[in-house]
Amino acid sequence: MSLLRSALYVLIAAVVGVSSPPLLAAEQSPVPKLRHGYTDMRYGQLHYSVARPVGESTLPPIVLLHQSPNSSVEFDALVAELGKERIAIAVDTPGYGGSDGPQSQPTIEDYAGAIAEGLKNMGYGSNRPVDIFGYHTGSKIATELAVIEPNMIRRVVLSGIYVVSEEERQNALKRLVHPKSAMHMFERFCSALPKTAEYYRSKGVPEDAWGRIRVDSMRPITRQEYGHEAAFVNVPQFVQRMGQIKQTVLLVPMDDGLANDTRNAKTRFAHVSVNDETFEGGGFFTQAPAIAKVLNDFSRKPAS
Repeated sequence: MSLLRSALYVLIAAVVGVSSPPLLAAEQSPVPKLRHGYTDMRYGQLHYSVARPVGESTLPPIVLLHQSPNSSVEFDALVAELGKERIAIAVDTPGYGGSDGPQSQPTIEDYAGAIAEGLKNMGYGSNRPVDIFGYHTGSKIATELAVIEPNMIRRVVLSGIYVVSEEERQNALKRLVHPKSAMHMFERFCSALPKTAEYYRSKGVPEDAWGRIRVDSMRPITRQEYGHEAAFVNVPQFVQRMGQIKQTVLLVPMDDGLANDTRNAKTRFAHVSVNDETFEGGGFFTQAPAIAKVLNDFSRKPAS
């Protein structure tokens, strides 16, 4: 309904004594459009998707960091939902999705440093802090960011926390296979596809959504497992970094095999709470409104 038409209706209503029409659903809760952009960082360009509310927001922006070897696509529905109330930005980890990446194996510190550079080039920092949400590999990057950029990161939300014994960590690194070529990567992808499809379908994730997630996971080709190796190598430092976070932390368990690990990490933080509900795997699409509410409510609470 145009402004002119609305004003005309109100004028007529005042004259003839009829009530104003109810607002249309789109006018009550407009869904922001997902947009894409790039910013500079040490490896080249950092790609991100973003949604913004129509009006002003009292909530700080929130930055979402995905798991490996996925991209920000896994957060599309959640970004759109969060964007109704605040600026929501999902970043592609360097080397994944649309982001340029390193030519050799990076560390979690490398990823965090590059993303910090990108966020600063977007205008975020001590004068414009953000909340951050990290999932799986993203939880390690978010934790590192919170420690090295305490004035940029206001609140921290973590999910899919992976902490194992030294023996388990070493075994995980030994089992990790880096594709030797594009053909090798495609062969591995195709052999895993039936099981992958079954998993996503069982969780109710739409076909086009999980399809785009998996397509993006192939884009790094021979560097596809850089994120996982960085995450496995980082486990001992991750444990130390969790104890160094000064910000208020929220842990959000997901039904992804790491729900108990996420809950049990509570003892490692100085200021922390755990969400009561465990969200289903694939919940970033199927339960986006509920997860967005948890993140927004956490951001509104006074600091511990």
